[in-house]
Parts: sequence; C-alpha cells; structure tokens
Amino acid sequence: MADDAELCRDIQMKLPDEIWMLDPLERYRRGAVWTDDFARMDGRTYLFGVVEVPLAYEDDCFTWGCWIEVDRSLHDAYLEAFRTPTADRLTGEGLLANDIPGYEDAMGARVSVVFASDRRPAFAVDASTSLGMDQKNGLTLEDHRELDDILFGDDEEDDEGCEEDFGSERGV
Repeated sequence: MADDAELCRDIQMKLPDEIWMLDPLERYRRGAVWTDDFARMDGRTYLFGVVEVPLAYEDDCFTWGCWIEVDRSLHDAYLEAFRTPTADRLTGEGLLANDIPGYEDAMGARVSVVFASDRRPAFAVDASTSLGMDQKNGLTLEDHRELDDILFGDDEEDDEGCEEDFGSERGV
C-alpha cells in the first residue's frame, strides 16, 4: 500500500473517450482534431479542464484533468476568449466525455464550467453522481487509498505512475 505522501493526486485524460478509443487511422478518417485544450470530431466539440476533488483529511485536492462535450457556441466562445480577460466572464455547461476510474456513473454526467484567463476551466460535476458527491464532500484518506488502488493496484515498483496520462479505463 502506498504511503499517504505517495498517493496520486493528479490524473489527466489524453482525449475524450470517443476519440481516444479509435486507432490513429480511424481518427484521421473521422477528421479528429485536438490540442491540449480543445478537440472536435464528427461535429462534436470538447474542452479540457479540471475536476478538483477536495481531500477531506488535508488541505489539498485530487485533480482529474478531463474532457467535456460542449455545444459549438460555447466551444467557439472559449476559443475566442482563450487566455484573455474575456474568459473570466464565461460560464457554461457540458457533459463529461471520459470514463473516470472508480466512478461508474461519471461518463455523460452534467458539468457546469467556470472559465478563467489564467488557468484551465474548472468543472463542477452534477452532485447526484458519485464523482459529484465526492467533489462536494471530499475524499477521506481511506477513499483516497481505495482510488489509488483502483488506478495503480498494488504496483509499488512504479512510484511515478500517477504522473502518467490516462485515456480512460479502456486506455489504461
């Protein structure tokens, strides 16, 4: 079992699952385009941001870097305002576009978004989901240990595992 100081605190999903699960040739055929912050494919648009889940046992968070699907108008508004003071006035909604390990009901969950000029968008997940409840209430140390075990199992050989990117559970 990992020492509490070694528990992972940050996971990033590389792409929305719909794009991630395709092989590179199929991504090309379907016109998938992405950067670190924006993605689109088949007329659908996505934004990258963070779901911060407080750690109830200390003053810190577990951060999920993940993707949400948004309507084209919100995508384009954020693209236009990206890293400018205009972004500070944007808000919106979307749907979580990644399976989140340990949270079976996360994929497709409603998310509200607060944009900012100096950081990634912050996602607040619908509180009726297990991820949303954890975001509201925080993770206990026991919950954090269980999550770390879901993510990495008992592999104590690779202490840097939590720095790896995740596509989704299918992409791990």
